[in-house]
Amino acid sequence: MVKSSSAARDELSRRGFLAIGVASLAAFPAAASAIPPSEWLQYEARLRARLSDAGGGVFARDLAEALLDLSNAARDDVGAPPCAWSSELALTASAHAADLAQRRYISHVSPEGFHPSHRVGVLARRMIGAASENIAYRRGPATPTAEAMMAIWRRSPPHWSNLLDPAHSHAGFGVATDGEHTYAVALYGRPNGELGAPVPFRLTGEADLARAVLRASPHFDGFSLAPPGDARGWGSAAGSGRDLRPGVYQLRPERRVDARRYEVLWGPIFVKV
Repeated sequence: MVKSSSAARDELSRRGFLAIGVASLAAFPAAASAIPPSEWLQYEARLRARLSDAGGGVFARDLAEALLDLSNAARDDVGAPPCAWSSELALTASAHAADLAQRRYISHVSPEGFHPSHRVGVLARRMIGAASENIAYRRGPATPTAEAMMAIWRRSPPHWSNLLDPAHSHAGFGVATDGEHTYAVALYGRPNGELGAPVPFRLTGEADLARAVLRASPHFDGFSLAPPGDARGWGSAAGSGRDLRPGVYQLRPERRVDARRYEVLWGPIFVKV
């Protein structure tokens, strides 16, 4: 289901804020299949570089941690369980915040067409599960407080609903500041498990993929592969005597529901070279 909204922009002479529509992991299915592998490799390299240079600014880790505390306080007020800090979601949120800061745009979608689902799949190399994204932007002569950034989401019902969603169990925040510009990104989710090892983004042999799934916790009964974000999948080539063709894939772990049904989950994205 796609969750989206529009939010008002308030630009004053020295201050402003912006909250943009909520985005969920499953909201952007098959368009990614048109993006060639070379662009996926470049985007992954871009995100890794932004984690090193904060987009020319600095990461405000104290603000990110305070946003989790404020979020959990708000969740407690409505009877929702607290979210635990997720290092993989925080890494992904920080990379996007830094990319926003460097290229001065405010969107869930990068200029190349990559969505939140893609970023989670590119940077969360062990997480199994979905996530939803909030973004907030504020401009002013001084770095805003965590309360000021939270107030942006509080004024937007879709963002506030996302933040309070009782189905979420984990969250990660990234805040990048560059001069008068502050960008905050939040990712909320409920991980279904963790792979036994990180899946290499540039995959050369499928054995690494199989090992990661076999050692996952909890145990998964198998996996399929599909274009990033595509709800469809097909069986892995493992054990078939065939090599996996070069291309871009998303790992879809499978968990047995009953004797006849399997639940197909979201996993990392990788480029088979």
